[in-house]
Amino acid sequence: MSELNKDPHNNQPAEEWEDKPEAVEEAEAEGVVESAPARPAAAAAAAQPAKPMKAWPWMAIAVIAIVALVVVLVRESGGASGSEAVGELNGKKITESELYDEMVKTMGETQVGSSLDQLMTMRLISIEAEKTGKTVSDADVTAYIDQIKKENGFETDEMFEQALASSGLTLETFKEQVRPNIELRYIFEKKEAPTDDQLKAYYEKNKESFGTPEEVKASHILLNTKAEAEAVLKQLKEGADFASLAKEKSQDPGSKDSGGDLGFFPKGRMNEPFETAAFALKKGEMSGVVESPNGFHIIKVTDRKEAVVPTYEEVKQEVKNKYLDEKVNEGASAWIADAKKELGYKNYLTKEDATQASETPAPSASASSSPEASSSASPSASPSASSTANP
Repeated sequence: MSELNKDPHNNQPAEEWEDKPEAVEEAEAEGVVESAPARPAAAAAAAQPAKPMKAWPWMAIAVIAIVALVVVLVRESGGASGSEAVGELNGKKITESELYDEMVKTMGETQVGSSLDQLMTMRLISIEAEKTGKTVSDADVTAYIDQIKKENGFETDEMFEQALASSGLTLETFKEQVRPNIELRYIFEKKEAPTDDQLKAYYEKNKESFGTPEEVKASHILLNTKAEAEAVLKQLKEGADFASLAKEKSQDPGSKDSGGDLGFFPKGRMNEPFETAAFALKKGEMSGVVESPNGFHIIKVTDRKEAVVPTYEEVKQEVKNKYLDEKVNEGASAWIADAKKELGYKNYLTKEDATQASETPAPSASASSSPEASSSASPSASPSASSTANP
């Protein structure tokens, strides 16, 4: 598995973070989860980097730079003039205002102002969410994160927490960061008031995304040359044990110790030659020699799962959530601009005054090229880098 485009040992999905509204791009300072962790087994000799998580709508808006937290400390603490101490050296206090002044000097007023904009945007969302009469509960946060895990193929809590850790986050920190996302969903639920007919139509249009795709469970033996693969295939046809030969002969360090087992995977995870061969086999069947960019494989399908599409009633809440997510992505930028104007948004550092803004406000100084937009940073990370993974 030295030359794979799609790594059969990396079970992370290959989709990209996408569809972040402009307002979110303007509100984000950094990506949340830049990439999912590579599967522990040092996967193949030249395994691809771990695939990042799939884009999660507007997620990046929940990210606050450390500097924004300091702005809160300075501007909203009990010290009326920022005179409270944040440190001490040689018997002298270092005050909040001194820290703030140094940050502005070092980072520049624009960057600090951008962080303030992110903070104020999140505060704005919370204010508007209160008007819906709903509050974000722990159960809401858990359900939201469970959906992220499902969308990104994280099979265990450990895999998900490793992905967070790779971006310097803990689960508890992440829980706090997703709250504004849930609040936005509440806001747009009240704003859009979707009818059952609208949700059913959305379900019909996207029903396959609410189910689970067809999957196969396969094992393989990877060899460097066709001649080697044909020799191993001959042994298998003569009755040799597949798992034993995989441990002895396979050049894939990520699966050889488990007898070549790659686990279950859907279409789109592996490279095309490997995937085509694997999905053409019935349970218990073995392929001939299959050439892929990684070498020469012998594949054995050990199990299959047919695609499952649930009924509308079974996934009604999930349908509603995704419908609202889509509406947020489409309308968050304009909504935030209007809400800023209504709430009298003024950022003294960036000189942005929403009360004086025209009908088409200029982009906030906090706008930054979104990682995902770029990398989907993460919350965008791209979360995929490649939409296709390969063995």
